[in-house]
Amino acid sequence: MPRLLVRLAFLLFAAGFVSILVIANRGRADLFWQLVGTVPCGDKLGHLGLVGTLAFLLNLVLDRRRAFRSGNGLMLGSLLVLVFMTLEEASQAFIPCRSFDLVDGLANVVGVFCAEGLLRMLPSRSSPPSPAVD
Repeated sequence: MPRLLVRLAFLLFAAGFVSILVIANRGRADLFWQLVGTVPCGDKLGHLGLVGTLAFLLNLVLDRRRAFRSGNGLMLGSLLVLVFMTLEEASQAFIPCRSFDLVDGLANVVGVFCAEGLLRMLPSRSSPPSPAVD
């Protein structure tokens, strides 16, 4: 996928993601939450999918760069999303129209690790080309 397209996809998704957070923090998402509530575990699946997609796209933008130089550890984008979402989830304890939920935080972590696992399975742009078959 062309680099510009990956960056654009990340920027558009991140803008939508932040919009959802702002709307929720203002207590204006009643219709949205009712829709999510009609799906079994809809809130948790939403956390997993949204946060996982955010981590997936950010890791692509950052060319799957590792957070730490040693070993085959966590990708930088995954670490950044984990820190951001942990702070965001914790901040809900101080916002009157929100509520802190540890299971939401767990769904965020699972989403990030699913994204990271998927990226590790996919070939990177720097992978050597497949040998030609005659």
